[in-house]
Amino acid sequence: MLRDAARLRRPPEEVATRSSEQHAVPWHSAMFSPISGLSGAASIVARLRTAIDLGFLEDGELLPKEAALAGQLRVSAFSLREALAELRAEGLVETRPGRGGGTVVRRRSTAVHQNALRLLCNMSSVSLRDLADWRGMLLSECAGLAARRSSSANRRRLLDYARSINSGQTLSDASRAHARFDVELASAAQSVRLSAALLEIYEKYTWLFGLAHEDGAYRAEAQRTLQRITEALEARDEQEATSLARGHASQTFDYLVRLRLQAIAEQAV
Repeated sequence: MLRDAARLRRPPEEVATRSSEQHAVPWHSAMFSPISGLSGAASIVARLRTAIDLGFLEDGELLPKEAALAGQLRVSAFSLREALAELRAEGLVETRPGRGGGTVVRRRSTAVHQNALRLLCNMSSVSLRDLADWRGMLLSECAGLAARRSSSANRRRLLDYARSINSGQTLSDASRAHARFDVELASAAQSVRLSAALLEIYEKYTWLFGLAHEDGAYRAEAQRTLQRITEALEARDEQEATSLARGHASQTFDYLVRLRLQAIAEQAV
């Protein structure tokens, strides 16, 4: 695992069994596990870009040496170098030569508003609804399991992320806090597979969920709902947590549908 990334997340304070200890940080296992399927540069770029955009790799953090990182991800050194070159072109990393140098994270969102709107307009309504259904299923399942399995440390982090949605200095901060809430929810569910599935969504659609946070009313509603989910976890109310998570996914879908129709109408003018 990435030694530097390990400090970004501490194990829950309440660990009742050895099993829960092993599953305390499933997002970490999912994010930095070997890349399955296609192992070309595009897959590596998607994985590392997501780790940077969601804050799992901090600005200024030094990545492991290329050989070590390639071995961890089980990709070729050539593919990794190609991926790092693309990330450098995007401004997400920079390489410092000489002794004590290496590849350093330079977190900077590359999702341009107009490009994101164009991608949204190009999505069919069926594809958007299908994505919303899949995300809603994942989040509701995570919430239900987290109501039974979450620790007090999980819930404190969830509450911090929820409160940060409306208090962040930038829209990127709000979007990142919301994403971290979702991933922490999967972590609290103690399911590596759910964490991996949720991270896969963010690898592909970070730009899409970022669009939703440009609306102040959406941010306020998201913060209220995520705080209520955290309260349901505290009360061990599995049914309430599940219902709130699924409902919030539907709210996000409804907002994006309206935004898509508005953007299409503006393009037609």
